Amino acid sequence: MKVLETYFNNRKSAVNRILETAPGFYTVETFHELRVELKKIKALYEMVAFCSKTFKLKKNFALFKIIFKKAGIVREIQVDQAILEQQPNFHLIQSYSCRLKKREAKERKDFFSITNKRFIKKLQQKYPIIIRFLKKTRAKKANRYLNKITKEKKKIISKNAFKKQQIHAFRKRIKVHQYNTKIFDLNQQSKQVPEKITLSDMLGEWHDCIVVIALLKKAIKSKKTISRETKQLVAIKKLILLKSDLLFNKINGTLPYHTLL
Repeated sequence: MKVLETYFNNRKSAVNRILETAPGFYTVETFHELRVELKKIKALYEMVAFCSKTFKLKKNFALFKIIFKKAGIVREIQVDQAILEQQPNFHLIQSYSCRLKKREAKERKDFFSITNKRFIKKLQQKYPIIIRFLKKTRAKKANRYLNKITKEKKKIISKNAFKKQQIHAFRKRIKVHQYNTKIFDLNQQSKQVPEKITLSDMLGEWHDCIVVIALLKKAIKSKKTISRETKQLVAIKKLILLKSDLLFNKINGTLPYHTLL
């Protein structure tokens, strides 16, 4: 399908542009953009795998997965730092903040040691294989896939409540639906529905809180900070945990989303 080829070419161009960016010009947004582009590619691969039994999603996404995970580690540290900087007692945890920055520098170095010219060349060698599968993908099968994920999304947003352990998985499935339906401009009308944007935003914000809480727990348990700073980290963890609980209740308070069915 030509539309899938065009979409994939746009995604690979974006990924290549980011990977070819000099390390010194990478920003917080650069890592975020790279992760989003890779998520879109994985979502596309899911569609192709549905349409073709011979397409191996894990095998074809393997190289992307390496940089997705590495960029994810850097991204988590950046999210942690950003949320902590919003806290009123941030000035009392400067030692922890300094360690975060050092760890980010280390993880960035690891990321750039992998994403070299040789790695980019390996990625580019995979692209023709993907294009061949995209050319063979038929509209009828693609429509069946879109119907499948639309039913899946409707089932998710029609729930009366989420469980905490379900939220991240549900968020990823909603994102897959958004990415793949956008290829065909099938969700342009639903884009105008504010509830959908609000749900996606809340799910993302809740997940950021969970990431920060996990990192703070690890930092507190490590006992690498002085007693005074540890107490501040515990206090901040409690505040963010409270925020995550409020977001969780807010998310469940808006369910079910009958307006999107």
